[in-house]
Amino acid sequence: MFLAFKEIVYSRGRYRLVVAVVFLITYMVFFLSSLSAGLVRLNRLALDQWQAESVILSEYANHNLAASTIKEEEYSRLAQGDAVAALGQMPAVANYEDGTEKINVQVFGLDWDSFLAPNLVEGRTVQTAHEAVADKRLQQKGVKLGDYLQLNGSEQLYQIVGFTEDNSYFTQPVLFMTLEDFRELKYGSSLVKSISALVVKDHQKIEEAGLSQISMSDLVNNIPGYQAQVLTFNFMIGAMILITFLVLGIFTYIITIQKTHLYGIMRAQGIASGQIIASIFWQIFILSALGISLAVLALLGTQLILPASMPFYSDWSSYAGLTVLIILMSLAGGLLSIHRVLKIDPITAIGGE
Repeated sequence: MFLAFKEIVYSRGRYRLVVAVVFLITYMVFFLSSLSAGLVRLNRLALDQWQAESVILSEYANHNLAASTIKEEEYSRLAQGDAVAALGQMPAVANYEDGTEKINVQVFGLDWDSFLAPNLVEGRTVQTAHEAVADKRLQQKGVKLGDYLQLNGSEQLYQIVGFTEDNSYFTQPVLFMTLEDFRELKYGSSLVKSISALVVKDHQKIEEAGLSQISMSDLVNNIPGYQAQVLTFNFMIGAMILITFLVLGIFTYIITIQKTHLYGIMRAQGIASGQIIASIFWQIFILSALGISLAVLALLGTQLILPASMPFYSDWSSYAGLTVLIILMSLAGGLLSIHRVLKIDPITAIGGE
């Protein structure tokens, strides 16, 4: 390690470029990882708040909550006890009475005595008809406590009486209201007792003709576009890590070629090839650690200037795993130079015949 450190200090101009490359790649990997984690959370945050085990949808819905409708005669017998709760879900467009500031939202209708009821950070729960609790992201759009909103162009106004936090679905903030208001909004009458799903909090298995019980993970994976987002970001992150292996491998190989004369002298002085190879890997480790450290500092600075609407989430456990992976791939790049070092002939390297 001492030999590697002395070489880096002596030829610091040459190695600055290596650190810069590691910094840029690591920063991009961390940034893409944060965007991916942010989008994933925005798709599923409201569902995660339930801490439920499974959900019951109509069989034809193909595991898609938005396509599911369950009639009263199909679920009335099942919605018994505190562990099973009825849920209504629909997309909507919210705006002020004058038609300004249209906002895409997701509407959840629920029984406010059930475990689906969100925790509030401001205001109160729904107590009467045509009241709603909103996710705090609506405050970024200028919505305030006590404001009245129209939904889907209806004549009816809904008053925002409270705010909750970390409740989004399909990347959109959620509006919570009573099941009666949900039915009036979706079906045109609260007398239509249909719902979208039954959410099951415990491990009980429910079998009913025309209905399908799936796990919460299956429900999340079938959110439209969710899998495509995850796979796209994972592919991009994997490609960046592979680039780390290739770039550092090429850099290390070129530097090894440039130092063939020096390594020849070291070999002539009795320094073993293993010690030279170890110094190369220590150099890669030190340079990678410096680049990653700079990337972390840059990421912390980036968080301070990003707008609140940006789906950016710092997952430090993910960063730790990516850091280990980047270092391993960097060290793997050094394997390209081992053969070159082992082939060095001291007499030829120092100009002998």
